[in-house]
Amino acid sequence: MNNVVTTNGLTKHYGRIRAVNDLTFGIPEKSVFGILGPNGSGKTTTLGMLLDVVNPTSGTYSWFSNLSRKENRQKIGSILETPSFYPYLSAIDNLRIIAEIKAIGYENIGEVLKLTGLYERRLSAYRTYSLGMKQRLALASALLCDPLVMILDEPTNGLDPRGIAEIRELIRTIARQGKTIILASHLLDEVQKVCSHFAVLDKGRLMYSGLVNEVSHEELRLEISADDPAELFALLKTFPGQRKVEFSGETIIITLPGHVAIGDLSRFVFEHGIVITHLLALRKSLESQFLEILNEKA
Repeated sequence: MNNVVTTNGLTKHYGRIRAVNDLTFGIPEKSVFGILGPNGSGKTTTLGMLLDVVNPTSGTYSWFSNLSRKENRQKIGSILETPSFYPYLSAIDNLRIIAEIKAIGYENIGEVLKLTGLYERRLSAYRTYSLGMKQRLALASALLCDPLVMILDEPTNGLDPRGIAEIRELIRTIARQGKTIILASHLLDEVQKVCSHFAVLDKGRLMYSGLVNEVSHEELRLEISADDPAELFALLKTFPGQRKVEFSGETIIITLPGHVAIGDLSRFVFEHGIVITHLLALRKSLESQFLEILNEKA
């Protein structure tokens, strides 16, 4: 798979502060790529450099096939900060102004309003919109030029659970059109639900980059119980390849390599004369992986 953007040693210093430090990674085309990190980790600065609004101190990055900056910008839609709209103008009129600024036609306005679920309110003043609707209008404005890549900085920031769910589903809809989406977020659960790839930044450094679905495949955690917990605990300690066996209340948690089949464990227990009364696979969360990465490399 080709990369839409590749960075090589990308660095940004603000005096003695290293906001981004020697960042090297690639973002595959048609992926939904989440950039994670605590506050001050360099997420927004990284996106700013990729959008040519922040000048790197050193290092390079390249979009597509090293096209000119103007050609690159025509292929990218972005929401880096909260967009400004005229409060007394309708969605259509606001988008017409943005189309004029971007020197593009009006033909996509109706389509992006339908895509973002705002078509029925297209004539309503922006000031009457909920926070979630305002964020969807921001996405509509970024989609006006039918970009190949969308860059979103904290797209669900400040939204209530319903608004978060709406933006999450909209991101999925946009991704199904074959667009690459790059988003920075601190909402780890949301990234796990919408992203195919993710990277972790901390203090401007790249700590990890990989596939989201590999998070739950690296290890298998099972919650298991039987009539005699002590006997089961002792037996599980002898299971080949087990990484950890521990009590959690009245149940036992066993951690296994991701390649181990649950059936292998249940067969092992049955062959030793113990009947399992409870067995539940526990999915490893992106949050636990994120914390592990930061702790391991602190």
